[in-house]
Amino acid sequence: MKIWLLTHSEETKKKTGTGKLVKEALADECNIVEWSRVLPNKEILNLDISNTILLYPQEESTQESTSLKDIDNVIILDGTWQQARKMYNQSPYLKSFPHYEIQGKVSEYTKRRNQKNMGLCTAETVIHLLQQKGHNKAINLKNRFDDFNK
Repeated sequence: MKIWLLTHSEETKKKTGTGKLVKEALADECNIVEWSRVLPNKEILNLDISNTILLYPQEESTQESTSLKDIDNVIILDGTWQQARKMYNQSPYLKSFPHYEIQGKVSEYTKRRNQKNMGLCTAETVIHLLQQKGHNKAINLKNRFDDFNK
């Protein structure tokens, strides 16, 4: 499974961002792509929607109980909830991907105040997805996140 972090430009400036942890832990299994309203990333545009999901809540989101077995690509909007909403609303191509929503998880992230109840930071989201897939790097990322979050 490849993780695509579609990252808001402001997020790259923050020391409290966890996208870098994800990239360090997953190396080639993660791409960090800086979001642009006017120049969508060509690699993301070319992803096959039959095996790609966008992690973003929406009424017709695929619920967490759905198997991730056949999913090869996960797009995650990396930024605050306000930034993620802006990125989503200003990027019509994102709406074509099947949506996936993680429910019932409470964030342990302490470096920033969460803007949304039940919202997870980027690293927590990826940890959860890796655990669901039985990926061997989930434990390493969880340990890195726990150390970072102290």
